Amino acid sequence: MKPFKVRIIEADNTFYDGEMTSLVVPAVDGEYGVLADHQNLAIAIVPGMIRFHDEEDAEMMAFVSDGMMRVEDGEVLLLVDSAEWPEEIDAERVKAKEAAAREAMLQKKSAREYTLAEASLKRAISRMRVVNHDDLGM
Repeated sequence: MKPFKVRIIEADNTFYDGEMTSLVVPAVDGEYGVLADHQNLAIAIVPGMIRFHDEEDAEMMAFVSDGMMRVEDGEVLLLVDSAEWPEEIDAERVKAKEAAAREAMLQKKSAREYTLAEASLKRAISRMRVVNHDDLGM
């Protein structure tokens, strides 16, 4: 496959800067895939797993938080609050956050607190999927 330029920028760091042959990102309405010569667009990114093939066709994945993706003139720019490789994620800490979020959702709290707990739970589940290398097939 034909490679294309991708930059993944965190709030304080360049997470990835290189070539890819395919990229799948978590979007508001499901997963969104990008290949070389994709049409120009901008979409919102939700917390979840990105999957891609690098320039050597190695299959890779990472966790990303909220952000946006822009495809322009054959290049991709992914701006996210944070991004993590699977080996950077502390599984025990994520499990504790998942349990705390589930508990918070069970308690009778305000709609806002419930929504925050639900978002925290979704992030924890997505991070564990990256740690466990779930859904690697592209």
